[in-house]
Amino acid sequence: MSLEASAPLPSKWRALRTRLTIGPLLLATLAGIYWVDHESGRISAAVLGMVALVGLWEYITMMRGAGFPVGRRYLLAAALILHVVPLLPVSFSTWKSIDQELFPPILVTVGLVFVLSVRALARSRTEKGFEEVGSTLLGLVLLSWPLYFAQGLALRDTNALFFVVIVAKGGDIGAYFAGIAFGRRKLIPWVSRGKTFEGAVGGLLASCLLAWALSGILLTAMQVGTLGVLGIALAINVTSQLGDLIESLLKRRCGVKDSSSLLPVHGGMLDLIDSLLFAAPTFFFLLVRFTEPG
Repeated sequence: MSLEASAPLPSKWRALRTRLTIGPLLLATLAGIYWVDHESGRISAAVLGMVALVGLWEYITMMRGAGFPVGRRYLLAAALILHVVPLLPVSFSTWKSIDQELFPPILVTVGLVFVLSVRALARSRTEKGFEEVGSTLLGLVLLSWPLYFAQGLALRDTNALFFVVIVAKGGDIGAYFAGIAFGRRKLIPWVSRGKTFEGAVGGLLASCLLAWALSGILLTAMQVGTLGVLGIALAINVTSQLGDLIESLLKRRCGVKDSSSLLPVHGGMLDLIDSLLFAAPTFFFLLVRFTEPG
């Protein structure tokens, strides 16, 4: 064996090779779900519910490991209720009215705050009761709400769900490769040392290109022109990059590199979906605005 063959690969190239192995598998899984579910969206909504619960478990583990008193049972119970509601048979016929769609997250959130606030009245919880309310509520709003609206996209228009996923994750991939090739100036080094301005611009261009290419296939429900498509791509990309940065800030505060070791190089489920945390609800309300009358 030659010296060149036996020498270890630089870490960034090993990471790239792993990404190029796992990435296509994730894309194939996404394509398979779309192929069997593009008409009903029910399977996609169920998968999103499970993804949300896994991401919340990672959130709870990180936060409790950093000393935050997250109410694990209360948060998981509230999230389970929220993500099961869209899967109930009655939801399939009523998931077309924003008034009805907003009831579950609001009621679940108010219920969670009420239960945790009453629990904080106990003498033993006087000092950390409200910290528990805050850290638990953050998990529900930051993770469960976005995935709930992603479930709504699946049931309203499955094509629209896959549009936002592809545009957001495509922007991630574009930012990663642009950062490797051209990255020089750090974007927010005190939050994430690896992100650069050049990568952010490359990600934005990738999202715009994908949105333009896919709009005629996946965005038919929204009657918008080319400028409208590019505006939607801009909104998706900016919010997806913000979601990525907020998750990086959360991990930095908790003192961890990845949310878990679920996927080599990619990290955990939360690392995989961070770009949807703000992009999914943003696009959901854009879809409602451009498809509902009035």
